[in-house]
Amino acid sequence: MSMKSQDPTESKTTKPLQWQVFTLPVGLKAAMIKDTAQRLELALPATGEKGFTLSVINYKGDLRIQPEGGMEQDASPGLSLLSRMERPLTFRCPGPIQFTALAVFIPEAWAKLFFDGNAQFDKIVQVLEDGESIITCRLGRRQLSLFSASLAAGQGTAPHLLNVQNNALSLLEYFLSNRHRGLLGANPVSDIENEDDLSLIREVESYISECYCSDTFTVDSILKKTYTSYHRLNFLFKSIHGMTISEYIRNKRIEKSKEMIADNAKSISQIAYEIGYSSISNYILAFKKVYQITPGKYKKQMDSLV
Repeated sequence: MSMKSQDPTESKTTKPLQWQVFTLPVGLKAAMIKDTAQRLELALPATGEKGFTLSVINYKGDLRIQPEGGMEQDASPGLSLLSRMERPLTFRCPGPIQFTALAVFIPEAWAKLFFDGNAQFDKIVQVLEDGESIITCRLGRRQLSLFSASLAAGQGTAPHLLNVQNNALSLLEYFLSNRHRGLLGANPVSDIENEDDLSLIREVESYISECYCSDTFTVDSILKKTYTSYHRLNFLFKSIHGMTISEYIRNKRIEKSKEMIADNAKSISQIAYEIGYSSISNYILAFKKVYQITPGKYKKQMDSLV
C-alpha cells in the first residue's frame, strides 16, 4: 500500500508535528505520533486507497475530530475510532495539547482476505456504509496499556515493528468485539446511543454518588478517573440529564442537604461543609437556585411542621 506524503502541520511550535509511518510485518501500514503543540491541525496521512482506518488517541487538551467532507465532532481521551480510509480524519485543538495517536490502515483487499464472513466486521462496515462517518469505542485500562506499549515500541532508530503490530492487532480485535455487541440489531449509533458513551455516563454517575460529599472531590478527579475531557462530559450530561456535569453535582449536593435540613440534626453551616461547600454563602446561593428559597427559610418551614 503506497502512502502519499503528508504536508507538515503548522502548530505554532518550533517544529511541525509529523507522523511516523511504518510498514508492519503482516503487510499493513501504521502511523504514530507523540508530541506537544500550542495548537493542533493534524490530518491522518492520505493513502489513496479504499479501506478502513483504526485510530487510537489519547491527549490532554480540547480535541475535535472531523472526517474529510463530514461534520466536526467532539472527542474524548482514551478512544479508538474506525473510519473510512478514503476520508482521512483531521484532529484539531485551538489551544495547547499533548497528543498521542496510533493509526492502522486496513485496505479493503486485506480486510476481505482476513475478515471475510466475520459477523462483527460485516456489521461495522454496514454501519459505516449506512452513513456513520466514525464509529468510536472507549479503551479500558488494558487497551490503554497496549496503546502505550505500541508507541514505546515504535520509538528510536530501530523500532520493534512486531511488537507494534501485535499490540495494534489486539486493539483492533478489542474494537471489533466491543463495538459488535453495541451494534448488532441496532440502527447506526449516535453519540448518545453509543454503548460506550452510556457506559461512561453510568460510571461517572456512580462515582459522583460515592464521592460528591468529599472535600477532595472535584470535576478534575472525574476527568482523571475516566480518561475523558470536561467538554465531552458536559456534552453527554446535557444530552442525557439536560444539565452540565457541574450542575448535576450541585443538584446532588443540594438534594442531600435538603434531606439533612429536614432531619433537623445539624446547623446550616455544618450541612454546607459536609456536602462539600467551603463557603456558606455559595451554598445558600446554590440552594436558592435549585429550590427558589434559602436553606434558612426552608429550615423554618420544616420546623413549623413539627
